Amino acid sequence: MRILAILLVTLGLSSAPAFAQTIARDVRLIVPFAPGGTVDILARLLAETLAPRLGGRSIVVENRSGGGTFIAMQATAQAPPDGHTLMIAPGTVLATAPVLPGFVMPIDPDRALTPVVNLIRVPMVLVARSDAPYATLPELIAHARARPGVMNIGNSGPGSQTHLLAARLLHESGLAMEHIQYRGGTPALLDILSGHADLYFSLLPESLPFIQDGRMRAIAFASAERSPVLPQVGLVSETVSGFTGDVAYGLVTGAGVPAPWVAFWNAEINRLMDTPAIRERMERLLWLPVNGTEAAYRAEIQRDRAVWGQVIATANIRGS
Repeated sequence: MRILAILLVTLGLSSAPAFAQTIARDVRLIVPFAPGGTVDILARLLAETLAPRLGGRSIVVENRSGGGTFIAMQATAQAPPDGHTLMIAPGTVLATAPVLPGFVMPIDPDRALTPVVNLIRVPMVLVARSDAPYATLPELIAHARARPGVMNIGNSGPGSQTHLLAARLLHESGLAMEHIQYRGGTPALLDILSGHADLYFSLLPESLPFIQDGRMRAIAFASAERSPVLPQVGLVSETVSGFTGDVAYGLVTGAGVPAPWVAFWNAEINRLMDTPAIRERMERLLWLPVNGTEAAYRAEIQRDRAVWGQVIATANIRGS
């Protein structure tokens, strides 16, 4: 066996397909949001394209929304540590939940989960009802200041990117609004469309169709640069200095999963996301592929924790 391994390395043959044959059953891919949103679409894309590499086994997408993504995190952490359970996690929650005052974590993601690989970054845009009496961020701020406590802004759970962006915007703009918590972007956008909610920081792919057909209004992007898709829409940072915050999603598994499994999934994701067909598909979906090593993903989580930790402290953001 040792001689065979040396020969495989010498010939440059990948050991990933052989390792995939040890998969004993279908793989669970847990999504922490309701069906239909960006993360759900990403999960189903991964399931569809990875399954042929798994020796006849399938990847079953499982939506476990709620709890600020911690219901899904708990399910991932409590699964058998055999490499058969994965989760797509928002990078911001992994970075900020441990340092968010007032937020009681059901589990500690630093101890209970293992980062596998970063996946994508997605632009965030502040959206409003189509009949809102404001079209730009300065107009929104003026309108809200004249009506303290009257308006509301949605989020998808304590410590989520949408929560942090909303709280930071209100703090740095001197606004008072009611926070409404949702189980994900889809229900929040439905409330915007129905007129039951005023504002929400949305993933661009989820809200773009409604913006383009006039049923929803884009107020400002949380990105560092204007979007080529909606170049007329300004940036939050053009009104609130230094304000940026696009969202990233990565793949994690349980803390007890052996290192060879983590390495296997990292290699498979990188192989998949480096293919031209997948990159073209992601570009059409307005996603920026990230991928890379497990170490790079861990380092990014720590960098985000430093940045958002400072924002949390300055804006006095709390998780409850």
